[in-house]
Amino acid sequence: MSSIPTELRQFFIAVNRSKDMSPDSFSIKHNNLMAEIDSKVFGNKKLLQAQIHAGFFEDVKAIARKIAINLLKEKWKLPNKAKDKDYVNELTKKIVKSFIEHLENTVDYPSFLEHEIKREIPDCEKKLNSITQIPSSAVMFSSMEAYVRKDLWEQDENGVAYLRHLAKGYPKNYIEHYITRPGDITLLPWDEAQQIIDKFGFTTAKLHLVFAAHAMNQEKPWESQFNLKVSDIIQEFGWDKNHKKSKAEKLREIASTAFALDCLLVKAVWVEGRNRKGQIIASAPVGRMWNIYIKPTGQLNLDGEIDNLNDIYITVQPGLWTRDFLNRAGAISREALYQFGYLAQQVLKIDPYHNELALRLAIFLTLDSRVRLNRNYTIQELLEIAFPKPVIAQARQERRKAYDLKQCWDSAIKLLIQLNWQIEFDSATYPEELRPDSTLQNPRGYLDILLNARLTIKPPAPIPELLTTKTNPKPKPKQKSTQSTNLTGSQVRKARTAKGWSQAQLAGFLGVSQKLISLIERGERPINPKLMPKMRKLLEI
Repeated sequence: MSSIPTELRQFFIAVNRSKDMSPDSFSIKHNNLMAEIDSKVFGNKKLLQAQIHAGFFEDVKAIARKIAINLLKEKWKLPNKAKDKDYVNELTKKIVKSFIEHLENTVDYPSFLEHEIKREIPDCEKKLNSITQIPSSAVMFSSMEAYVRKDLWEQDENGVAYLRHLAKGYPKNYIEHYITRPGDITLLPWDEAQQIIDKFGFTTAKLHLVFAAHAMNQEKPWESQFNLKVSDIIQEFGWDKNHKKSKAEKLREIASTAFALDCLLVKAVWVEGRNRKGQIIASAPVGRMWNIYIKPTGQLNLDGEIDNLNDIYITVQPGLWTRDFLNRAGAISREALYQFGYLAQQVLKIDPYHNELALRLAIFLTLDSRVRLNRNYTIQELLEIAFPKPVIAQARQERRKAYDLKQCWDSAIKLLIQLNWQIEFDSATYPEELRPDSTLQNPRGYLDILLNARLTIKPPAPIPELLTTKTNPKPKPKQKSTQSTNLTGSQVRKARTAKGWSQAQLAGFLGVSQKLISLIERGERPINPKLMPKMRKLLEI
């Protein structure tokens, strides 16, 4: 019994005391064999019901199969039957069917039906540009910690799972995250929340970035919803070039990730600005980060399940946090925040299995590039953001771990350089022999030297130029001069082609349509006065 997973061991304890089973149990009968099964072994019921409602049975089937095999081996003492695939599959189907009937009888879940995606294929957002705007408020930093820093989750005095992100230098400002289940906003206790937190990871973080980028396109995100096509997201992640998994497996993985995103709550207590006259109160009550609804399309089998997935459509409704942190009109009236930076789509293509640190750094630096305009960091600072502190402490104590940490860092920096991130090593603190491409031997005490070394990291062009244009105040013109300030279409076309950009790329950088750029270059449309300084800066005219 020692080799059986904890949850299945709990299941067997439940089976052996079936006379005392609670309403959480259900029974199955198979060829004159009987058993009572504790439904808690399946995990969060509402999350599973949401998946089943959308046509996804994989998680339920996987657990039911484990139960079937262990029933045959342990409860019914039929080890030979446990080796018979057809027999196991038949028993698994009965367990799945009984569990679904149990859910229908015990779990109240009306809200999902109210928001179900319409049967016809919905209109979808266009794929992201190579450079796209993305929210960069404190909520984005905290939610990224929730997805990729599972070590930061804690349990409060009431047993509720939470993650708290404090403002640097001003701890009265904080963001908290909790875990809930589909259909309500109940704060889940640690044991239940852990099942969902375990589903978080880099795919969750990337999908969150995609949702956030599309939320930027909504005038009032908190009142809007938009549709995304999962096959488009697969291409944005670069998964279309991965032939180890089938298209259906990739579709299901992203859909499963979306279900997990639906379970993250956020609460904000945030006041921007120390001066009372200029303060902006951007505090948000407990609510979902994203409301997610999923519609798979494909051919149904006789059991009513989709056998051949064609595609999956995700409808996203941004949470109320966007009213306080992504509110363009509210920012103008100083009643809310509208903070954003720029995401290079290539960040979504970084494979965490090959270079986890590079992805961690790229995500953080993407968000932080709006905040820290000098982009100057110590290596220790970046590593502490990316990894739990014990990782550095252990590297200081063990030679092998110190070597591995430096190799990991060097590999990440090399990849970022390869992806056109602009990196400058500080000559005073970052010696040549410790730089990624050096063939020289590491000096004595090299880890401490490395941790204290400084470097400047800028995102790929033209993001730094876009950020400078966005943050620098516009100088007051001394005198209006139409001849000196106006740009011609031919100047724009010449400067654009000199940089090797297409019209669509320039349009993406400027946040306008490709059609507008075409009209400007043909001299059929004048350049908006508000757009002109940004265009001059970007094209270096």
